[in-house]
Amino acid sequence: MNACSSPLLTDLYELTMLQAYWREKLTGEAVFELFVRRLPPGRSFLLAAGLAQALDYLEGLAFSPEELSWLASCGLFEKAFVEQLARLRFQGDVHALPEGTVFFADEPLIRVTAPLPQA
Repeated sequence: MNACSSPLLTDLYELTMLQAYWREKLTGEAVFELFVRRLPPGRSFLLAAGLAQALDYLEGLAFSPEELSWLASCGLFEKAFVEQLARLRFQGDVHALPEGTVFFADEPLIRVTAPLPQA
């Protein structure tokens, strides 16, 4: 397992919200976008880069047995929820600017459309 691709590299809030979605059976489609609000001083544009890494992460999204064990032992997550996480895989759609594309502030770089727990 590559430690840089662990789904635990998020804040605890995201994991507790994921459990809340699971409890409430909120699985409808969700759309999220990644964009830059403000450009660095002296810059009027940026270049898109890193799409391959983002896609690799989503394609390999899975909790390892060690990660699931840690989640089960930390006392914050229900056993059935942790068991559900063992089956979590990304099945959504990704639309993104091609590598090297010039983009501006407030312009989406990546748009993810997927069931809420995956997105």
